[in-house]
Amino acid sequence: MIINFYPEQDNSKFEKAAKEYKRIWEKEGDAIAEAIEKVSGLKFREKIINAIIYMDVSYSIPLKLQADIPIEHKKGVLVHELCHRIVVGNNIAVKTEETRDARNRDIHKHIDLILYDVWVELYGENFAKNEIDFEINLWSGKGISPYKIAWDWALSMMKEERQKLWKKSLKK
Repeated sequence: MIINFYPEQDNSKFEKAAKEYKRIWEKEGDAIAEAIEKVSGLKFREKIINAIIYMDVSYSIPLKLQADIPIEHKKGVLVHELCHRIVVGNNIAVKTEETRDARNRDIHKHIDLILYDVWVELYGENFAKNEIDFEINLWSGKGISPYKIAWDWALSMMKEERQKLWKKSLKK
């Protein structure tokens, strides 16, 4: 799989971040894709993805990656968004409620069934825990972060339980 990283505009911060993401992908891309496929049991259908590097939180479709975060979080964010991409690329629908926060929570509950284990496989448990803290603190809305709700739910289970629920979700 090829990922092209483009700065959103002529901006030295975006250009620097695009180069950092590109180096991550060149060095670790095969391992990242293999770990996601192994843990998810799915295959990436996309062969080429274009990523825009910009100054807001990351998003999976279209792939937009946050520029102003440390390199370790860039790795975590890239893996996170690619987990979303593999789900969508395999036409797996996640049953959600209508409100934006509920959709966000439900989609992340689904992704978090595999994301923690992918991070652990790639970078270790401390990295995974740091990324969870980072994600939970992204929330600037009212009330409890949907990311926190999703992570608390996913991590209330053992790895085997998460895997069982993940596999069950693929059969719908």
